[in-house]
Amino acid sequence: MRELFATLPDEPPPLPPGYLETVLGRARRSVRRRRIGTATVGAVVVLLLAVLVVPGVQFPVQPAAPSAKPSLPDQFAGYSILTSSVRSAPPGRAIALYGYGNGEAFNMFQSLVVGADGDTYRRVDAMEERDQPSALLAPDGTRVLLGDDRGAIGDLILLDLATGKRRSIPIGDPVGVRLLAWSPDGRYVAYSAAPLTGSDLSGTVEFVDGTVGRTGTLRLLDLSTGHSTEVPAIKPAWTAAFAPDSRRLAVQVGQAAHLFDLDGREYGSVPIADGRELAANVGWSPDGRFLATVPWLGDGPFDGTVGGLTDHGSFLYKVGDVDFVPVMDAGTPPARVQDVVRLLGWRSAGSVVVATINDAGHALLAEVQLGGGTRRTLSRFDTGHTCELGTQNCEIFDLHLATGLLPDLAVRSAGRPQRGPWQMLVNAVIGVGLVGAAFLLWRRIRRSVRLGRRGVE
Repeated sequence: MRELFATLPDEPPPLPPGYLETVLGRARRSVRRRRIGTATVGAVVVLLLAVLVVPGVQFPVQPAAPSAKPSLPDQFAGYSILTSSVRSAPPGRAIALYGYGNGEAFNMFQSLVVGADGDTYRRVDAMEERDQPSALLAPDGTRVLLGDDRGAIGDLILLDLATGKRRSIPIGDPVGVRLLAWSPDGRYVAYSAAPLTGSDLSGTVEFVDGTVGRTGTLRLLDLSTGHSTEVPAIKPAWTAAFAPDSRRLAVQVGQAAHLFDLDGREYGSVPIADGRELAANVGWSPDGRFLATVPWLGDGPFDGTVGGLTDHGSFLYKVGDVDFVPVMDAGTPPARVQDVVRLLGWRSAGSVVVATINDAGHALLAEVQLGGGTRRTLSRFDTGHTCELGTQNCEIFDLHLATGLLPDLAVRSAGRPQRGPWQMLVNAVIGVGLVGAAFLLWRRIRRSVRLGRRGVE
């Protein structure tokens, strides 16, 4: 080694002109690029973690502001597991409440509300927590009232769709409950209640529905005070509908609709033909002249021996009709409306909104003019193979419309569904994937910087 170093010149060869300045400039640029790349990747990772993974940190989602006219999409969106809940992202007022899904292999039913002011879809998580009980949508679309079809309860839950908040309304000792009707002014709710006793069907919908259908007594709930008043003379209450003034009520017991005021005073009755029942919640015409009846969905009112199962929460498949009977000699009723699966409300005294099934077997909503029978399709449901991970048709059940919004209802072209923030589990999976991608990007940038430095050397 000593001999080798002895051969070296005393002075190193001169560097090319400007060499040192070029090397220093490239080195500084390399350091800046590395710092900028690292900072950028770090900022992206932090932002993704904050938005997608950290609980409670989300882009703000405001309920849809009421528009000049409520509207209905001309096509309801298909099934999606990425639909957010009312609690996490309140939707604002709704035009529809319905059950959607299938349970052939997996229980993947959803309880959904659809916005009246935009293409907003939300799961009603309060209903899912009670195993999709029957419920009522307020006439103005701002609230949902639900009980529990699995057993006796001591309260009803009132859900505010604008805030996502829940209000517990005590109803006394635990009883089985069937919700019957909501008054047009939004203040009163009629429901039937009965004590539940042991049964092989205890804990099932059939047990609660059948027991209350056979023995339930009518109660009137004043939502402004939270107080329920029992009407002992109306038993067993089957279906009910408020008059347009919200001060009177028709309740079917057996094969007659009893008419009474909010103080419980009966002032008349209307006979209902065998095999038919007062249309639940929407059976009184807007002009107060007629009651609408439909075929029994279940086995009819309890007659002392048989009957008592309503089947009101069943899938939309049984095609029937709507017939009309006059209230207290109100005149000649309109002609019967054929091919109806459910009567959902009234646009006016001369037209109704119904659910029906088309020739292809798909559910749709239509407006029917009374007298002439002219129909106009308002909206269609997606009942294709999008449920149960794409293996089953989607079914619709327990469908309600915001009846107070129907007179001014418009039909809008369906846009992209606004389903709200994704659920936390999905967020976490996607967040991990994006963080991994960001890490790989950072490694690539770092490797490029290293290669650049080697090139300079």
